[in-house]
Amino acid sequence: MSTTLEVPVTKPRFSPRIYTNEPDAFGRARNIAWKPVVPGTDDQHAAAQIQHLWAVEIRAAAIAKFKSVRGYANAAGINYHRISRILRGTEIMRLEDIAQAQRILDVGRGPWTDPTETA
Repeated sequence: MSTTLEVPVTKPRFSPRIYTNEPDAFGRARNIAWKPVVPGTDDQHAAAQIQHLWAVEIRAAAIAKFKSVRGYANAAGINYHRISRILRGTEIMRLEDIAQAQRILDVGRGPWTDPTETA
């Protein structure tokens, strides 16, 4: 029996998928068309693009290892609906989500991911 960790839900400051011209492709197709940057939203626009790339990688790895996003959620003990919203870009991804995906799915490995590594 798996337990699901419930994290308090707060209203997101923005929905990452609003920055793309192809919101249904957010987190699915690697290359999607992005809307022009509007002054004052530069950081949110960039964050949406970063989340999209992570979502693409996490979704592919979840399907490869667990056959589905739901399978990943069950195996990881996380809320399926929340991870689905994150991968669709309707909810903001947290660093914890990335760390968990790195640990369970072995995604996004690079020299920047090991805080104990020295230059």
